[in-house]
Amino acid sequence: MTAAGATSPGIDPVPDFVAPDDRVRWGMGDALAGVVLSLLLSVLAVSVVVAVIGSDGLADLPLWGTTLLQVPLWLALLGVPVLATNLKGRRSLRVDFGLAMRWTDVPLGLLLGLALQLALGIVLQVLYPLLGLDVDRVGESAQELTADATNGVGVALVILIAAVAAPLFEELFYRGLFLRSVQRRFGDRAAVVVPALVFGLVHFQLFDLLALVLFGIVLGVVTLRVGRLGLAIWAHVAFNLTALLSLLYG
Repeated sequence: MTAAGATSPGIDPVPDFVAPDDRVRWGMGDALAGVVLSLLLSVLAVSVVVAVIGSDGLADLPLWGTTLLQVPLWLALLGVPVLATNLKGRRSLRVDFGLAMRWTDVPLGLLLGLALQLALGIVLQVLYPLLGLDVDRVGESAQELTADATNGVGVALVILIAAVAAPLFEELFYRGLFLRSVQRRFGDRAAVVVPALVFGLVHFQLFDLLALVLFGIVLGVVTLRVGRLGLAIWAHVAFNLTALLSLLYG
């Protein structure tokens, strides 16, 4: 039994990941469909914007427009698990995918996210020069995002995108549906590595790839150990928020 099997006031135990249940029919097909759908909807959203305002307008898109472009991605990452649990599962994101939290997940997750941001930064600073890679190109997408945050509203939108929506929706999908689907088919090791690798690749940021994959692996291990997503979500919040604040105010 995982740590989630211990009871906590107000929170029912989250069942073990691979507990047999005839009602559970979601799996790898749903995980792969979610990845493909999220990419297709993102491409479609960008294509619509380009068709309306042109590629030059896309480069000058205001921050509110960038926020709107994230909505199709969020809909896919949230919608696929919701459909999977309701149509093929036990009609509970908590039971099927571990969407549960204990109060201790907040401080522990924030500390973990901060520690990972610092540790991975050191790893890249040491490793990239040895590989002939430009470490200054790490975090380019975050730099572009924060460059448009010139006022309080802009800062709020950046935080909404990277430190609120992304941690919740990405963890629900990658460490929830995707991880548990891989685990049911291939076991724990694959469940940690495969979603982390896909998580890194779909960001399409070459210089961030190593950090994203390692980050995903750690969150996968943590999620398997505790049996719920709360800790990973808060770690993701701290990881992204630390980077944002350093760019905004560093």
